[in-house]
Amino acid sequence: MNTPEMETNEQNGEQNEEMIGSGVLEVTEKGYGFLRQVKNGFRPTPGDTFVGKDFIRFRGFKTGLYIEGRILPPTKKKGGPKLEEMITINGKPAEEYTDIIPFNEQTVVDPHPQLKLETPGGPMEMRVLDLVCPVGKGQRGLIVAPPRSGKTILLQQIANSIAINNPECHVIILLVDERPEEVTDFRRKCLEAEVVASNNDQEVSNHTRVTEFTLERAKRMAEFNQDVVILLDSLTRLGRAYNRSVTGSGRTLCLSSYNIISLQYLQHLYFIC
Repeated sequence: MNTPEMETNEQNGEQNEEMIGSGVLEVTEKGYGFLRQVKNGFRPTPGDTFVGKDFIRFRGFKTGLYIEGRILPPTKKKGGPKLEEMITINGKPAEEYTDIIPFNEQTVVDPHPQLKLETPGGPMEMRVLDLVCPVGKGQRGLIVAPPRSGKTILLQQIANSIAINNPECHVIILLVDERPEEVTDFRRKCLEAEVVASNNDQEVSNHTRVTEFTLERAKRMAEFNQDVVILLDSLTRLGRAYNRSVTGSGRTLCLSSYNIISLQYLQHLYFIC
């Protein structure tokens, strides 16, 4: 995502300053919003652009929309940067944001077409996946693997293969409770993917927040008829985060320390992907 950039034009001896900024919208409970940045893991920062209630209420904006627009620079009186005019929404002209069918109201169909993973001169693992467990658009999948068995490399290969063979797909790699070194490795090896991470040195609440924020972003893209692929690492660590964040019931499953409510959260998140 691009942070606001200053453009300066001089006309008739006058200097006009204009900022072009972008980010992913987060709507707060009070009705206004902010444009968050992927590089910050969608965490709130002082430099995030403010989006007024009028913008959100007029068009019914939801969390997850990628917005680019003209930004009023920060001032001492009005505080941080503020959105003045929208130029594009999810990559399309702002005036085309009409007749959007909500994600939950869209028709569910079987996975189709297939996402071919094999690439010329690429890793053999991708050819094996095409033969043994082909993947299609709209499909859910799980990789069950013990530690240090090559799961991370496999995810990176899948992300790069999809980017090469299916450039129309927007690949999001979501890393939850991950080591910062692993996050850096993903960003260096998966240049065409959007890497969103919540490191293991951050609060548990941030793990769940980033996950839900990323899913909302994917929903908004799907509502714009854009293809999105989410690769999550890992569902186990996400379950632990929800388990630590859930309080109250005290009910757990037999032979497991997972709270039933936390598993319901996981089930919900998995089946809406």
